[in-house]
This record gives sequence, structure tokens and C-alpha cells, in this order.
Amino acid sequence: MRGITTRTVVLAALVSVCALVGCSQHARVLCEPLELMYHGDPAAAVIAIDETKLAESDKDRFLYHAQRGHLLHLAGDFEASNREFQVAAAVSDELEPWSVTETLTDYTFNETVKAYSGEDYERAYLHYYMALNYLEMDDLQGALVECRRLDEVFRELDARYEDDGRYQEDGFIRYLSGLIYESMGHRDDARVDFRLGVRAYEGERGGEMGVPTPLGLDRSLDRLEDPRWPADRTVIPEPASETEHVTAAEPDTVPIPVRAGHPGPQAEIIVVIESGWAPYKVEKSVHVPIHRALVPEELRGRTNLAALVKVAYPEFVSPSGAGVPFRAGVADSTGECAFEETAEKVQDLDALARWVLERRTPAIVLRSTLRATAKQVTLALAKHELEEDRDEDSDEQPAAHVDDDDGGSWKAVFAWLFENVATVAVAETEQADTRSWVLLPAEIWMARIPVRPGEYDVMVQALDGSEPISLGRVGVVQGEKVFRSARFFGGPHPVRCED
Repeated sequence: MRGITTRTVVLAALVSVCALVGCSQHARVLCEPLELMYHGDPAAAVIAIDETKLAESDKDRFLYHAQRGHLLHLAGDFEASNREFQVAAAVSDELEPWSVTETLTDYTFNETVKAYSGEDYERAYLHYYMALNYLEMDDLQGALVECRRLDEVFRELDARYEDDGRYQEDGFIRYLSGLIYESMGHRDDARVDFRLGVRAYEGERGGEMGVPTPLGLDRSLDRLEDPRWPADRTVIPEPASETEHVTAAEPDTVPIPVRAGHPGPQAEIIVVIESGWAPYKVEKSVHVPIHRALVPEELRGRTNLAALVKVAYPEFVSPSGAGVPFRAGVADSTGECAFEETAEKVQDLDALARWVLERRTPAIVLRSTLRATAKQVTLALAKHELEEDRDEDSDEQPAAHVDDDDGGSWKAVFAWLFENVATVAVAETEQADTRSWVLLPAEIWMARIPVRPGEYDVMVQALDGSEPISLGRVGVVQGEKVFRSARFFGGPHPVRCED
């Protein structure tokens, strides 16, 4: 008579994993920090995220540090924010490429078991936020370092995917990095990034998200590629009349064509405006035919093998609150609005997240089908073995004489599990990975305000009837670019703690 077999032990492991996994939606884990952020208390939100299970989970280290860094960014603690983002970037590097163990778990239990290394665009936006933090601290050199790191990220993605229509470029990030390069006097680097930005917006590298190429980007690239623009030109003089030409201050300089409102290398205040909440993932499931290629010959046609298996996959839900346009203005020392610009929409992260997930979904569904089939095969084989053991025991001796030490009691336990728990439990171990960086905005806008040297109060207003908000006072010197950022939520996050 046989004892407990390998298959029955594996079955027990599958059932126990079901009890540990639990169906959890990642956004719900962050319900309290999300509510605190909406109510304008980012410092309390930082404390709240430290009390979530993310803070203790080794497999969620990327999300914990990325989202903690994001909360610190919104709280205005830019140095501490960058420290968190650096940890998140290091975690992502450790997990890419995935270890053999994590690759195996993809096909054994479910995708929530493996450590989360971040979507490709989430990894890129770590460095975007680090650059934004440096810009808020007026540290252009630090922001320049992050531009270099972003270029490395995109080069790595380009080499990995080889133009197969995946996320390999980001028009907005290239636009912003071009402005940073230009502000540091790196004209050639700025020109390269402006070109890559235009290409990404136009969709040549799989980056089109339904956002047209910003007019400001087109004009910046046109100006840098104009051979008549002197390399040492830093200021556009005041035009003598309402024409489309600006005459140079030096008599030997050729007049340079500049369209009305054309951003040039004069003093400029650039406001990056983030709006709404990024989409969050929920689990969807469907029953599909079992993958017959994985079914052993002895099980084909047996009634104890399920014909259909549960396949789980993530799907995005978009919160409301985005879609409202913005304008930014600056007020001089008199308190009057000296300059004002309507912001341009430069990124749609809602569309980007959906676009990336759509391209991953076929592989997710295939892995889920293979895993679910393997679990059902294990279940059927274990049940088959138990049936054979019971038949063998009946032939050898009466059931009352079965020696418990020889596995009789364990077989009774497994028989009960099969009848009452195992089939449902094993199916429920197949769960979708709903993890994502939920604090990201849905949209990003940019306003570029040309100004004369001086000090200004910077204001931003959502064009929905709300009052403008102040981003503080900044000083701008001749030929300088100053960057500031703002975040509008548009409404509370739909995932609430009381739900």
C-alpha cells in the first residue's frame, strides 16, 4: 500500500496558498493615503502608507518606495522624496531581469506571488519625478543627471523590444528633458531630445497616446534647428513693432524669425500641471477551455478533469476628475498679472497605462491558462492516485484494519478535501495582479510663460470655475528657465476605505 505521494503534497501546497493569497485590490490597500492626499494632508498620508502592508512586504518594495516618494514629493519634502525614488529604482534594477525563481512562480501559483518590479513606464517616471524634485529645488545639475538616466532607460527598452510596438519612448519626458538640457546650455542634447519627443508623439516608436505634438515642442525644435539662431543667443530683445521678426541687439546679427508667442531662450517660467488620478486595476476573470497539450494521456477523457478553467487578468478603471484644461500666470511686484499662458496637454497617463496593459494582456491570459491547467491536472492526478489507493486498500484488508501510520488517516483527510474544498480552492489561487502606481496623475499639462527678469508670484487655475492657486514666488534672471509643478485631483479617489 502506498503512502502520501508527491502529487498529494503539491495539492496540499496549492490549497494552503489559496488561504494565504486572498483576493486583494491594490488600490484598496492605499485607501487611507489616497483620502488624506485629496484632503490636502500629504504629511499624514506619508504616515498612513507606513502603516499599510506595503511597508512590510518584500514583494511590494518597488510600490512602497515609489508611492512613499510620491507622497513626499506632494508634501514638498523633495530631498526625502528623491531618496525613496532612488530605493525604488534600485529595487527595480534588482528584479530586472527576473530571477529564475520568480519566473517559475509565474507559472505555479499566480502573478501576485512574484515581486513587483514596475511597468516600464512606471520605471521611467521614477526618474521624471526625481528630475521634477531637483527642478523644484532649483538644482538644474541634479535634474540633468536624471535626464541622462532617463536616456539610459529608453535605450534599454529600445534594445529589449526592437520596435515591436511597446513602450520605448515618451514624448512628454523627452520634451521636458530637452527643456532642461536647453536651460543648461546643452543645445545639441536639447535638439536630440526634442526630435525624439516629436517622433514619440507622432507614434513612430510606439509612444502615441492620442496627445498631439505640443505646439511649444514644435516651436522649440524649429528654433534650435534654425541655422540663423546664434549659439550664444540667450535673450530675445523686445520687438519694435507687432511683427513676426525680432531684431537682434547687435547690429551685425541677422534678424531671426519668431512667431508670436514663440518660446525662445529668453527668461521663462515653465509650469508642469498634473491632473486627476491614474487608472487603477481590478480583477476580471473568465472560464476558458483547458489547455489540452498539458493534459497527460491517462487523464484525457476522464470526468474528474475540468473542461474549463478560470483565467484571471487585470483591467483598468479610470477615476473621474481629469479632462479640465488649465492656465498659468505670473504676477509682478504690483500684484497685477503680467503674463498668462494657456497650458497644453502633454501627456495622457490614463491612455498610456491602458495602452501598455493591452499589449501585455495576451501573455497574461496565456500564463493564467497554463497555470490553471497545470493546477487542475495536479488535482486530477492526485484524485486518481487516492482512488487507486482506496481500491488497493479495499482489496488488501478491511478498512477498519488500515494502519494510520501507513497513511490511512491522511488519505481520509485528502478525500474530504477533494469533495469539499480542493476544486474551488485551487481555482481561486488563480488571481490577477492588480498592483500599479495608483498615485500617478491621469494627465499632465504644461504652460510656458516668457517673462522679463524679475520676481513673480506664480499662479495656476483650472478652467472649471475654481479659484487660482499660488505656487509661490520665484526669481528669474536673464536667459534662465525656472520650473514649478502643481497637482490637481479633480475629486476624491473612487476607492474608499469604508467601501
